[in-house]
Parts: sequence; structure tokens; C-alpha cells
Amino acid sequence: MRRLGVAALITFAIGCALVIQRPGWAQTSNFLLTRALANGTSQIDAYQWQTGDKSWINGHFYSVKAPGMPGLLVVPYLVLHAIDFESVARSTASINQRLAPFQHVTAAQIAAGAAVPRSPQVARQIREERLMIWALGLFGCVLPALILLFLVRSDAERLVEGTGTATAVVLGLGTMVLPFATQLFGHVMAAMLLYLGFHLLMRERRGPPNPRLVLLAGLIVGLAVVVEYPMAFGGAVLGLYAMLRGGETSARVLAALRRAALFAVGVVVGLIPLAIYNQLSFGSITQMSYSAAVAVEGLSGHAVLGLNGSGFFGIGAPNAVSFVDILLSPRGLLSITPVCLLAVIGLVWMRRAGHRAEALTIAGIVAIYLIYVSGYWLPFGGDSPGPRFLVAILPFIALGLPYAWKRIPAATVVLGAASATVMVAASLVGPLTKPNGLGVWWSRIQGGPKITTVFTLLGAPSGLASTLPVYLVFVAVAVLAAGATYLPRLGVGRDLPVAAAALLGWLVLALVVSPAIGERKILPGNAAVALPHKLVAFAAVVGLIALAALLLRQRLVSAGRQPDPAAP
Repeated sequence: MRRLGVAALITFAIGCALVIQRPGWAQTSNFLLTRALANGTSQIDAYQWQTGDKSWINGHFYSVKAPGMPGLLVVPYLVLHAIDFESVARSTASINQRLAPFQHVTAAQIAAGAAVPRSPQVARQIREERLMIWALGLFGCVLPALILLFLVRSDAERLVEGTGTATAVVLGLGTMVLPFATQLFGHVMAAMLLYLGFHLLMRERRGPPNPRLVLLAGLIVGLAVVVEYPMAFGGAVLGLYAMLRGGETSARVLAALRRAALFAVGVVVGLIPLAIYNQLSFGSITQMSYSAAVAVEGLSGHAVLGLNGSGFFGIGAPNAVSFVDILLSPRGLLSITPVCLLAVIGLVWMRRAGHRAEALTIAGIVAIYLIYVSGYWLPFGGDSPGPRFLVAILPFIALGLPYAWKRIPAATVVLGAASATVMVAASLVGPLTKPNGLGVWWSRIQGGPKITTVFTLLGAPSGLASTLPVYLVFVAVAVLAAGATYLPRLGVGRDLPVAAAALLGWLVLALVVSPAIGERKILPGNAAVALPHKLVAFAAVVGLIALAALLLRQRLVSAGRQPDPAAP
């Protein structure tokens, strides 16, 4: 069963690696910074027209992205460059459709804020770099996602024996971890590092006080901030968790101060690469690339600066409309991945099971990111399949799933399978979409020019011929996970009424409530297009099929046709 669990997670990584996404501004910005660092600079002047995620500081263009992931990708980039992988990427550029509009835009329209059309030369460069961006994503996204799932599997197994693999697979397939494991964003790597810090602190609490683990956890959290600046919010909560550990009352205050100092020293050491980057790039360790982000490119590429100028780097007071949007709108967290609600409910049971400090820490992380994202001027982060800045909380709330598996396994199976169906479909057809563009997920489901997989490169035509094998790989992940889960211990079937209510509740949310809510922060006065009805219906059917299959398997196991792994 352990081997099946390992196989499930490795198969998940293989499935992610088979998808070649269409690069957008964020992915290209990370790639350009990687290439610049490999060439001994951080300036992207020569290639700045390939992305809009850039800043203009001291007369030069820079990526607005944090330097952590691009810096870690320098070595893979140099290896790919040494074997002339660029020539392979150029040879496959013909399969990529035109990625930038060439329509005529007047200078007056540009001055008024219209997007500057990319030239044919720039569009060709983007096409030729698509495969290189995918290859770097194997190291920057797929590998961190695999590590993250192994960490969550280990912790979930300690909480409720027999649920580790199922929990990790639901996190991988049924949340935004999947689409962002296939694109060169820093979200998954940053979430993995932040969660690794939490993992080390939980390990330290299980034994005698260990200053080295506290120091190491702080170091890892500092590195997470280097990968993505907003990890500082979660790091602050983990600092409290590291500091406050039970003990003798008389020595508790002194011990808390020592632990806080150790964690803080680790964080400072982890932040040293960021300080060096800022000093060498901008002449000050406190100068951040976001401080002069380009708002309007114009003809110069930097006509108007200050994209994140309001508040604290674009973060203001929490907005109630944004809060509702990021949870319940068509792209809201609970609309696209309803299993997250069961994970949050599971945290309550986690606290009651004796893990009070861990449950409260996770609740604090969830709260601080909801406050941050609902106060940010662009809560969804642009053309995203969901509120992408909440990827950081996903591995933490996943620790509520072991208790959901234990208490309401049928409901968890149904909503987990439905969530996975939506995320797998979105990831394979191109997850990045505008607020009112979710309908493209279903329209592209049978293939299209924006869909590319490894099988497309091998000659398979765009459409089901190139995407069906990847779908089957992700189905294999679920099958392997089922084989790694001991069902009689979970008692699937005892909560069928809860499962029916959960599925019905999600259908009402996805088809009725979320379209009525829309995305008022982004599109005032307009309701966003709902999740495609056919996709929702298909996801519901998959959920019911998954439940029926597990009920059948449990009956076979209970009948004695499979040995009890818990028996002596």
C-alpha cells in the first residue's frame, strides 16, 4: 500500500509534466529573469516587450517577480543551454499558434491606455521559448509540487492513519495546485517552502525542544519569501507557532523568547539572497522590484508606473466584495474546488482531536491570506483559474482532509472527485482565463490551438488524441490512491445523506449562486459567466461514479476478498 501511494504521487508528477502550457506575462517574466541571471545581470531590457510584468527602475527594465525561483532555475537553464535545448524549442515553435495580436493600434489609443500589440518578431520569440519555459517548469513547479504532496502525505498519515495518500492526491488533483504545477508561476514552490517550515516545526513539537529545527524552519520560511514576497504573511503566523510551545510556566516566557530569536535569525539568513539581489540590482537592500511596476506600457514600455502603488504594494483595507468574490464567485475557491470547504470543516475536528496549536496556526494562516487577498487591488491576480494568491493556504487546509475522510468519507470522495474533474479539465485546456471567460474551458475540451501536450510534439493532432492520454494518467493517479487507502477503516457509505447534500449544495453554488454574485470587484455591475454547465454536470457524474466504485471496493474488502493489512 505504501508503494501504491508513492506510485500515485509520482504518476501525478508525470501527468503535470506532460502538459505544455501557453506562456503568459507571468511565466515569461520569470523566464526572462532566469535568463538574465544566467547571463550575469538582472536587467531584461533586450526582451522587455515579451512581458507586461516588468518594472522600470534607474533607467532599466526588470522583472517584477521575486528572484527566488528564477535564481534556483539558473543551473537547469545553463544545463539546457549547454545541450542546445533552444534549438529543439525553436523547431517546435511551428505548432504554437500566434500568441500576440497584430491588429493596428494608433498612438492616441496607446496613450489612452490601450495595450500595445506585440510585433511579429516578439511573438515569434515567445513561441520559440515556450518549450524552454515548459522545461524549466519541470524543476520550478512540477518537482516542488511532488515534494509538497509527499510532505502532506506524511503529515496526514500521522494525523489519521490510512488517509495520507488520499489527502495528498486530493490536494494535487482537486485544488489550484494542479494548474499552477503546470505553469511557471512561483506559487507552488513558495507554498511548498512555507509548508516545509510548518512541517519542520510540527516535527520539532513531537519530540524534545530542538533549536536546530526551529532555526532551520525559519531559514526555509525566509527562502519562501525570496520566492514570493507574500509568504511573509504566513511566515509571521509560523513565527508565533514556533515561539509558543508548552512547558513549565516559570520558564515559558524565556523559552518563547529564545525560540522566537532562533526562528527570526533563520528567517534573516534565508532573506540574504533577496538583500543581495536588491543591492546589486537597485542599489539598496530595501528597494523592491514591485515598487516601480509598469501600469501602462505606452510606446516606451514604461509610460505609467505604479501598478501596485496604492496602499502597501497594492494592498489596502479588506474589501467585503472582494472577500465574497474570492470564495463564491464563478472563479471563487469554493466554486471551482468545493472540497476545500470540507477541508476547512476538518480543521475543527482536527482541533478537537488534540491538535489545537496546529489547527489554530492553520486558521491564522487562512485568515491572514483572506485578509490580504481581499484587500489587494487585483484579488484574482489577473487571468487566473481562481484566486491564485490563495495557493499558499492549500497545503495547510489539506490537513483537515484526514478528519473529513474519517468522518464523512462519502462526501469527501464526491466533492474531491468533482473538484479534481474541474481542475484537470481546466489545466489541460488552458487554465488562464478572464473573469467572464470560463466558458472557454468547455469549448476547448476537445482540443484547440492553445492546447499542447508532449504527445502533440510527438505528432498527435491537437484534440483528444493529444489530451486523452494525459486524462488517463490522472485517472491512474486516483486509482492508485484508492489502492493505497484502507477503506473499512474509513467506513465509506455511512454518510451518504451528507454526500448527497454536499453535492447538491455545490451544484446550487456553481450553477445559481456564483453566477448571481459575479465578480463585482473586477466587473462592477456585471455578473461573470458561470462555470460551464456541462463541465459542472460532468464533474458531478464523475463524483458519483467515484463514490460507487469505492462502495463496491469496500464491499469486496469487507467480504474478505482482500487481506486486512492491519492484521498481524
